Amino acid sequence: MEPDFTPKDVFLHPGEYAFGDAQTRIRTLLGSCVAITFWHPEHCIGAMCHYLLPTRPSAKTGLHGHYAEEVIPTIAAKFGELNLPSKEFQVKMFGGSNMFPNLSLDEVLTIGAKNIYMGERLLNELGFSVASSDLAGKKQRMVIFELWSGDVWVRQGRGTGDDPSLGEPFKPRKRPS
Repeated sequence: MEPDFTPKDVFLHPGEYAFGDAQTRIRTLLGSCVAITFWHPEHCIGAMCHYLLPTRPSAKTGLHGHYAEEVIPTIAAKFGELNLPSKEFQVKMFGGSNMFPNLSLDEVLTIGAKNIYMGERLLNELGFSVASSDLAGKKQRMVIFELWSGDVWVRQGRGTGDDPSLGEPFKPRKRPS
């Protein structure tokens, strides 16, 4: 449902993150990357990140949104500065697809699987609970986060051998325990 105002639209590129209020809509496109949305229902504020890798290669310097190990604690710290406990946020996770199933660079886990694991681990360590998710698989995703309602819409795109058109939007389902 469209709001009765013109929302501020933010598009996240890989490695970016953004904070917003009830006038904000944040979007991104994912493959093996992971996006996490954080929404505070009482204040209608939140954030979204789009990270590429679970950890930083040792040669890189400076803080980046490219890495789960840096961006998730950065977002948590910002909300901590506002005295908003992590348990008050609705958190949703998306992405982590295996976009190149025939190209195995790692015999154990794909980049997508590593991104999912690290995100879940860090969220748990920081006191956040994942309310719902749409993770893994072999398809790209378009994610749209509406901060006025907390709704997150996902459209799954192409996978190996699939129809190239994007599917219908749906609300993510709760991930089984």
